[in-house]
Amino acid sequence: MRYRFAVLWAFSTSCVTMAAPPPIATLGGPATAPRGTSEVGLGLGTGMSLFDQAHAGGTGWMGRFRQGITDDLDLGVDALGVQHADKGTMAFKVAARYALAPHLRLEGGAGAADDSDGKSLSYDFAVVTGTRREATPWNYYAALRTTGAFGFPGNVCCGGGSTGTAAPPNSFLLLGTVGAEAKVSEVFHFIFEGGAGPLWVQGRGDVGAAFYFGTGFLAKIGVPERP
Repeated sequence: MRYRFAVLWAFSTSCVTMAAPPPIATLGGPATAPRGTSEVGLGLGTGMSLFDQAHAGGTGWMGRFRQGITDDLDLGVDALGVQHADKGTMAFKVAARYALAPHLRLEGGAGAADDSDGKSLSYDFAVVTGTRREATPWNYYAALRTTGAFGFPGNVCCGGGSTGTAAPPNSFLLLGTVGAEAKVSEVFHFIFEGGAGPLWVQGRGDVGAAFYFGTGFLAKIGVPERP
């Protein structure tokens, strides 16, 4: 088995109530987990959303699992926990990644979240490109991601300011991401990633902005299966 440990966080907001998005971290370049290998991740980060006369930030953790189905396709789940002001969010996503070419990957996922202001169902799609230089200590990548979330009333966890009688407004985010992966050894890597983009919340006349930054520790263990 091959394991990849990583960390990054997706933003949330408290001053502007909204349906919580899914985990949005890219966590590395365009490669997928090869057939018979796995990626597992844990980590921390911070972020902020900005609207006209309303803004908020927070911190959180993220976990990931991916299993290689073929050399170009993997499947798995992401989990995200966020604390923003006196509120909290737990979000999950089931996702697939497919490598169109060595330097180009597509991603798609569907998720659910339980937030202090209500529940949400969500989706996201992304395209990822970047370098894959095994002989150098640094590789770089970029991603463009779209994600939307649909709000529902009530909450199961995370306590806080919701009465559970109203659904949080639907939200939509277009996000650009850049990142770097530093290879300490064949097994251990570090990841540094940041992203920003416009944020729309149903019922608001202004367009907000979202920012995040995260850092991670990766360990890759195992040898891919070959026919």
